[in-house]
Amino acid sequence: MNNIADVVVKAEMLEERGEYRKAERLYKKALVLQEKAVGEDHPELADYLYNLGMIQCALEKNSDAERVLNRLLTLLQDDTTERDYDAQEIHLLIDSILNGSEEDEDTPALEAATA
Repeated sequence: MNNIADVVVKAEMLEERGEYRKAERLYKKALVLQEKAVGEDHPELADYLYNLGMIQCALEKNSDAERVLNRLLTLLQDDTTERDYDAQEIHLLIDSILNGSEEDEDTPALEAATA
């Protein structure tokens, strides 16, 4: 399965079924394929980074999620394309990762960022 769209659809399906580890592998694969297609700093990577970061948050892979989401923020700063998410939400999510997302006060920020 080397068609990027097919990989993403399969990853989304796995995510919906709660198979987050399998979904993460496919989101990583989709990101690599897209990087090969457009380059490592292209704005079109934003959606791939977002999906990967969100699934890593769900898996509590906080250092991986923080790295991916910071990369996403860098792309968002350089991109003027309107997205379904914004930098403020990503900052809130990163803050919740850094401050321990298990605390009650951080839960709404995490839920808002992943909704």
